[in-house]
Order: sequence, then structure tokens, then C-alpha cells
Amino acid sequence: MNNDLLHRMKSIRQTVQISNAQKLVAAAHIGRSRKLLDESKAYHTNVRRAIADILRNCPDVVSRYLPGISAGKKRGLLVLSANKGLAGGFNSNVVRFTDASLAETPVEYMIVLGQALPYFIQKGAPVDREYDQPLEPPTMFTARELAEKVSGMLVDGQVDAFDVIYTKYISSLKQEVVQSRLFPLDPSEFMNEFDDDCNKGHYSFEPSPEHVLSFVVQKYIKGYLYGCLAHTWLCELTARVTAMDNAMRNGNEILDHLSLVYNRARQAAITQEITEIVAGAAAMTVEE
Repeated sequence: MNNDLLHRMKSIRQTVQISNAQKLVAAAHIGRSRKLLDESKAYHTNVRRAIADILRNCPDVVSRYLPGISAGKKRGLLVLSANKGLAGGFNSNVVRFTDASLAETPVEYMIVLGQALPYFIQKGAPVDREYDQPLEPPTMFTARELAEKVSGMLVDGQVDAFDVIYTKYISSLKQEVVQSRLFPLDPSEFMNEFDDDCNKGHYSFEPSPEHVLSFVVQKYIKGYLYGCLAHTWLCELTARVTAMDNAMRNGNEILDHLSLVYNRARQAAITQEITEIVAGAAAMTVEE
């Protein structure tokens, strides 16, 4: 029994050490991930302001990225999950949220990045099995490739609306899975956001407002996707730090309990040995 306890305690100590290493690695990357998220917010805000300027100065502009008659009939969906486990319920939260979304509104096409991909393939969802890009750390190359893919699908008529599901970083204590519309854009949302900043009638767009809007919206989609990737990565790291901290705490509690059990068993064995020695000595004395 003592040997079994010792082996189990050794195994738990190794698990605690691995959890601590995972926590330290994740914590070391959190600072960098927050910097990437802050940078993406600045870029995202400036591009949205540019789109608001175009829409306010050219209210009759026509674009495939704006709502049309068929908008929403052929939907695409991008799902961002973690590449690794050991992050608590991070991936399972994304899967549950996506399942609920698909149950409410089916889609014609899905791109799933991370560990959620095998689940939706097994489920028979319309997933692009060939597209599987790493998410950590997020890069502008990955965002650009995603943006070109979804924009190309819009141009080819494969989809007329595209949503993205990702985990939004609110604070170190709160992360929330959300779904947001990538396109078509809502003009009123952009103009209301920058109502005081937009200068109506002060711009001339060459070669045409449609051409400029298409160019800027493609930049917007790339920047928006980069922000979603940055949110997801930061939330994954935060969830991993929390999960590993809980694992270490639980492991240490189990070690304390097993140490107590081991010491009691060891003390009982010592007491038994002493009792046997005393009994043997007493028997020898009686024989003499």
C-alpha cells in the first residue's frame, strides 16, 4: 500500500510541475497578446472612421459589402477556437455557442480553426476541411488570408453574409463567446459611431466612391479578423493560466491528503513492528 501511495504522489507532483510550466509559459505571452490586441483596436477604429466618412459623403454608394436584396440568404460562418487544450472550458464554450447558433440559423459554409474542427466534421457540418491555419500567435498574414478567402466567396456568390464566432476579452476575469457580423456592413452603425468626427462634403473619392469603399472595406475585414484572432489568443492564454492555477491547487490538495494517509499508514506500520518486537521479547522472557 505504501509503495502505491508513493507512486501516486510522484505522479501528482509531476502533474503539478507540468501545470506550473504551462502556467508560466501562458503568463509570459499575455503581455505580448495584450499589446497585439491594443494595436489591432487602433487600426480597426481608424478604418471604421474612413468607412463612415465614405458612407456619410456618398449615401447612394453601391457596394457588394452593403446590405442587398439577397443579404442573409446564404450565410457563412468562421469559428475560432484554441489550437491546444489545457485551457479549462475554453473550447467547449465555443462549441456549445456555435451549436446553439447553428440550431437557430443554419449556414451553407463554415471555416473552423482550432480544436473545434474535428467535432464539426464528425457532426457533418458544412466545414472547409482543407483550411486549417494556426491561431497562435495571431499574424496579419493569417488575417489577410482569411479576409481574401471570405471576400472571394462574396464576389463569387457563394455567400452574401458572413459571421464570425470568437471569444472576446473583456477583462482578466471575464471572457465571453460572441458572434458578430463581418459583412454586409450596417451603414447606420458606422455613421452613428463617428457622428461627430465625420466631415460631410469635404471629400472627393477617386476613381469612384465604390472603388474606394471596396478597397477600404477589404482593409477593414482584414483588420477585424486580426482583432478577433488577437481576442481569441489572449482569452486562450488567460483561460490556460486560470486552468493551470486550479490544477496546481487541486494537485497540492491531493498531495496533502495523500501525505497524511501515507504518514498514518507508515506510523501504523511502525507501531505494528514495535508491538511485534515487544511481544517477541516478552515471549522470550517467559520462556526463560
